[in-house]
Amino acid sequence: MSTKRFGFADAIITPSHPSALYLDGYGFRVHPAEGVRDDLHAKVCAIMDGDDTYLIFSLDLVGLRSRTYELVADQITSLTGIPRDRIALTCIHTHAAPATGLIDELPIQYDYFAYVGECCGRAAIRAMERACEGTFSFMILPEPLRHSYNRRKRDVIDRSVRAAAFRDEQGTLRAVLCTAACHAVINTQYTVSADWLTELNALSSDEAPYLYFQGRCGDIDPHFEDGLSIDDKIRILGRELALPVRSAAQASEKGICMDGALCWTTEQVTVPMMVLNDTDALRADILAHEKAYFAAAPTDIKKHYNLRKLQWLRRMLRKSLVGESFDITVTLQLLTVGKQCVFAFVPFEVLTLTGNKLEEMFVAAGFPREAIYICAYSNSVEGYLAPAEEFPYGGYEVINAAAWYNTSRTCPESEAAVLAWFQKQLGLAEH
Repeated sequence: MSTKRFGFADAIITPSHPSALYLDGYGFRVHPAEGVRDDLHAKVCAIMDGDDTYLIFSLDLVGLRSRTYELVADQITSLTGIPRDRIALTCIHTHAAPATGLIDELPIQYDYFAYVGECCGRAAIRAMERACEGTFSFMILPEPLRHSYNRRKRDVIDRSVRAAAFRDEQGTLRAVLCTAACHAVINTQYTVSADWLTELNALSSDEAPYLYFQGRCGDIDPHFEDGLSIDDKIRILGRELALPVRSAAQASEKGICMDGALCWTTEQVTVPMMVLNDTDALRADILAHEKAYFAAAPTDIKKHYNLRKLQWLRRMLRKSLVGESFDITVTLQLLTVGKQCVFAFVPFEVLTLTGNKLEEMFVAAGFPREAIYICAYSNSVEGYLAPAEEFPYGGYEVINAAAWYNTSRTCPESEAAVLAWFQKQLGLAEH
């Protein structure tokens, strides 16, 4: 069996001209950024298994769409020679990073994302050059995220923090991986920022990076008492994650050698979406939003909101009239190392219930709970993946988010198709 080696690196991807960029994540932002609050990072883990190399990135972005995903991935491939199907691009989902296409129709600065891809590629080269044998210590920290809540007013939430410390054969701490679940939505200003995860970035360096993987946070937001400033909130929640992760990593000793068989699977999968074939209802909805749009004053934010929904309704009507499928094709990825750890890369905003189902699936397959990493916002993100149980409750995540993404609306069968793919891969891996 080939010996696995792991290498890590951290690059700064802060835009040099923020005033030329729109920020993604909030529908109310209608003009470019005004400055930089803190740096954005791109961190990478290179896994070298014999002659095969795989790259996992953690990017301080809101989430990529097809155009920006392809540009960043192509730049990485051009510099490293690693094909796209062996690269996973995950995002921390900060709502204060340059527009990637997540909110459709915001201006995208493609030169910036070409630069991001270049930085990622060069960081990957450094990580591959540094790759070495070592051990991982996987853990679930005793300190949960306290300042978070389920914004859908549901009683399901995951406040757990997972961390993994990688030490080389000499016992030197070379990198820390961690995952949790909470929207990075504290910074509502027009400044570039990694939001509350800037506190984790403060611990990170190119030689020993701290990589964060955003988990099942589609319905989870920060929660604070009134009266705190944005900076105070970022500091409190950020340190709630960063300080225990650092302490646990520094206290960790030699962990397990990743000697299990590595299996990396990437596949294009068609996901069923809601069929909207009631053209009369669509036309009536379009007329209502047209009326609201034309009635609003030019400076009224409602004009902006109505336009987003109007554009989406018009697109759905055109698809229905020509008989175009509402289904979408996404990239799903799964990394397993024996039964020692698993990384699931999901190209959606993942709600808690879906993340819990994936976790229980992996536990049933024999993976230790502390070594399960569910990475939402991976590769090209295609909106919310609402679980079937959430449809009776409706709301933004189930109904309205599709208009901002300008994508098809999920249906109860959408989540089932994604879960079935991961279940199938686990069965195949055992054979």
